[in-house]
Amino acid sequence: MILIGQAGRAMPISLENKDMNTATPLTSLPDHKVITLPRQPVPEYAQLLRHLPAAVYTCDRDGYINMYNDAAVKLWGRTPELGKDLWCGSWKIWHTDDVTPVSLDTCPMAVALKEGRSVRNIEIIVENPDGTKRHILPHPDPIFNELGEVVGAVNMLMDITDLKKSEKALRASEQALRESESKYKSLAAELEKRVGERTEELNEANTQLNRSNKELEQFAFVASHDLKEPLRKIQTFAELLYSKNKDVLNAEAQLYLDKISTSSQRMSRLINGLLAFSLIKKSGNDYEETDLGNIMKNVKNDFEVLIQQKGVSLKVGALPTIDAIPLQMNQLFFNLIGNALKFTVEGRRPEIEVSSRLMSVDEIADKPNLDSSRAYYEIMVKDNGVGFDQQYAEKIFEIFQRLNARTAYDGTGIGLTVCHKIVNNHNGLIYSKGEENIGAKFFVLLPVKQEKI
Repeated sequence: MILIGQAGRAMPISLENKDMNTATPLTSLPDHKVITLPRQPVPEYAQLLRHLPAAVYTCDRDGYINMYNDAAVKLWGRTPELGKDLWCGSWKIWHTDDVTPVSLDTCPMAVALKEGRSVRNIEIIVENPDGTKRHILPHPDPIFNELGEVVGAVNMLMDITDLKKSEKALRASEQALRESESKYKSLAAELEKRVGERTEELNEANTQLNRSNKELEQFAFVASHDLKEPLRKIQTFAELLYSKNKDVLNAEAQLYLDKISTSSQRMSRLINGLLAFSLIKKSGNDYEETDLGNIMKNVKNDFEVLIQQKGVSLKVGALPTIDAIPLQMNQLFFNLIGNALKFTVEGRRPEIEVSSRLMSVDEIADKPNLDSSRAYYEIMVKDNGVGFDQQYAEKIFEIFQRLNARTAYDGTGIGLTVCHKIVNNHNGLIYSKGEENIGAKFFVLLPVKQEKI
């Protein structure tokens, strides 16, 4: 019979009735619930206990193991000897530190038997003969007779090894997460600090660059004006000297005067070029709707005489209307067409073609210098002149850079530099492709709309 106390504790007790199929209720303990069971184990119960998935075993009052099931043998890794093994069938028992051994006579089962009480929440580590270890949570309960005397104990062993591994993995993950979070915060703080420092450096550099640009523009403007006056005097006196003394000047003296006149004229063009370059400025308030077709008509009129003299075939396709600074657009196309008219091949009829098209989204994305959120037009100026080696495609936009001898083609080396600055002012891009003695193509990429300040 099992005696169930008011606290809910089970207390199996034995009865004097010899009939294994009947039981006598205990009436002398009115404060207990009584469940009767046969005195001898029924074979079906023994078979059920043997095949339970939980490890269960029992000990007699002296602590000797007198029953166990298959799950207990599997957990211990060994088969205990009935009536010989004490307290537990484990090979070795350790505290949870996995260092301090637990003696058999102090294990939870021994405590339950010796002190006559259930033992809970005491975790141990069981080591098998093969060295494997399992984390176990024992549940030993003493067995009492009708007099309340301990006559044995039953123990169910819960294997919590997988749970402990999961907890350990969880703790490791949480620790790794905390470390990662700490590293991330540290990295973010360091990155923010560096970005702040770099931003400050860039702002300072931009301030200095803007200051330098303004000083250079002012210098170029002042220098151009200051140089014009003495240069004008050189030209004037050289002309006076020639006109008054041309009859008495020998050939060598006339050659020297010609050189002075030629050099002073070239110097005048350089000064005018520098002055024009210094005057090219960018202002968000200067943009307005500009018909590039009208701009090209004006440029064509400017070169009308030269076009007729050289027999140039100038074809201009439809050009768009965009936000631009009209005066700078006029200067841009004047320089590009002037460049094509200048570098022609003798004996070959000059052909110049101007065309435009709206760029696709993919084409804009392929140009890292362009804003992918804007629409752009590509304007091409193509000629069949002397061309150039492609290795100089970027160099030709640098100030005072010339690819041809001054004696062959007149010029200052500023025109394409001015074009580059104008396109930059309009948040665009200019580049070129050329083949020697075949011709050149200049591509100008300009946004349809500008951000006005």
